[in-house]
Amino acid sequence: TGEVLSKDSNVASFMKRMGANVRNGTDPMPLYWGGLPSTSGPIYFGAIIFFLFVLGALQVKGAVKWWLVSVSILSFILSLGTNLEWFNKFIFDYFPLYNKFRTPNSILTVTSIFIPLLGAIGLHQFLNEKDDNDKLKTLSISFGIVGGSALLLAFIGPLMFDFSSAIDSRIGNTELIDAIKADRSSVLMSSALKSFLFVLISALFLFLYSKKKIPAIACVVVIGVLSLIDLVGTGKRYINNDSFVSKRNYDRIREMRPVDAQILQDSDPYYRVHDMTIDLFQDSRSSYYHKTVGGMHAAKLQRIDDMYYRHIARGNQKVLNMLNAKYYIINDDAGRAVAQRNPAALGNAWFVNNIKVVENANAEIDALNDFDPAGDAIVHQEFSTYIGDFDPNKSGNISLVTYSPNKLTYRSNSDSDQFAVFSEVWYGPDKGWTSYIDGKQVDHIRVNYLLRGMKVPAGDHEIIFEFKPKSYFMGKIIGLIGSILLLLFTGYGVFRYVKTNF
Repeated sequence: TGEVLSKDSNVASFMKRMGANVRNGTDPMPLYWGGLPSTSGPIYFGAIIFFLFVLGALQVKGAVKWWLVSVSILSFILSLGTNLEWFNKFIFDYFPLYNKFRTPNSILTVTSIFIPLLGAIGLHQFLNEKDDNDKLKTLSISFGIVGGSALLLAFIGPLMFDFSSAIDSRIGNTELIDAIKADRSSVLMSSALKSFLFVLISALFLFLYSKKKIPAIACVVVIGVLSLIDLVGTGKRYINNDSFVSKRNYDRIREMRPVDAQILQDSDPYYRVHDMTIDLFQDSRSSYYHKTVGGMHAAKLQRIDDMYYRHIARGNQKVLNMLNAKYYIINDDAGRAVAQRNPAALGNAWFVNNIKVVENANAEIDALNDFDPAGDAIVHQEFSTYIGDFDPNKSGNISLVTYSPNKLTYRSNSDSDQFAVFSEVWYGPDKGWTSYIDGKQVDHIRVNYLLRGMKVPAGDHEIIFEFKPKSYFMGKIIGLIGSILLLLFTGYGVFRYVKTNF
């Protein structure tokens, strides 16, 4: 989505006319012009690797070739996502766990193993094949497919595409957009020509080897070095020295601040910290020491994201209280981070005396603008059967006894049936969290759009939430069976080999 251009680029020329200093190149420019809203770079196989893959597909015989080619093609098709929707929609809907991937093209990381593997096998077989005519035929076809495609793309590609991107409308300046499009075209041509050159040199050395002009080792070394230059050269456009920090600077980022040490003196087993000195959902430094309201994760829960934009980012104190934000970290007048205790934080669990049932999710989250978090519980209509005509009176107490990421234990005591709100995220009944009262499994529901709620009977009780997802334990069983079968097949293969050869 953003790449630096050289001082000789069209964009640099435009900026020079505008009086900008582009001696060291331009700022990152949106060179990408595909259909994605943004991208951080390609999954790059390498021109030579792809050439060797095609060579292997033509040269290698037998089952190994066919399963490598088949899996490579299948994974490539799956990576297309909505670009081949009729196929991928079926896989997305019916293939177990496939809809858990963040993006379809992440499967290309698997393809990037199979393509070099078949390429290596193909190169090995080419170097050991005795039939020179057969070798030259497969070499010519492989070079024609990969090298020819690169050459055609270099010269015809700029005429085939208009190089427009959805991001262009945000730039505004027509002359700058034209310069960016010209550079997109230029990058396509130069990249295709570079690929053609790498493939040409590799094919030439393979040809010289087949004619017995050079030894196999020279061929392997040249192709290996060229492949390395190709991959490293492209990779450094996206990951280079600027992408890394020294160990000293890294440790400095994690260094405990005086405010962190101050908060950690609290012996409470569980509370949250709301750090207002950082970008709440783009920075995870505070989470290194504390359980925080924010944090950074590539796949945030939708309800947490909703809560952040609708309430937390707007400073809704009621929501922060129900999230048990016991401490705020703020900057004082001197710019130092200091801790501020929030006396209104509601703790880990509490009883309420009013249950308000709402019709839909919008009403559920909107109700958090004006409610009493200590006394009210906002419940979606879908849980109305669970609530029934229950009318709690908020008497007694409930507290967290022990905390671990997969098991929470509470004690409750009251003279009458109560309704408890727990300051923990609700995941749904099928996501693994199971609730118990005195060892007997019971239901719990979602309240306040995000949290958990439960009817608690009168008396003294132990309440436990435990994370026991069926998918995890089923996965362990399947993995164990697979490992046993793999060991058995390996053992059988070794046995047959020994029996046959010794």
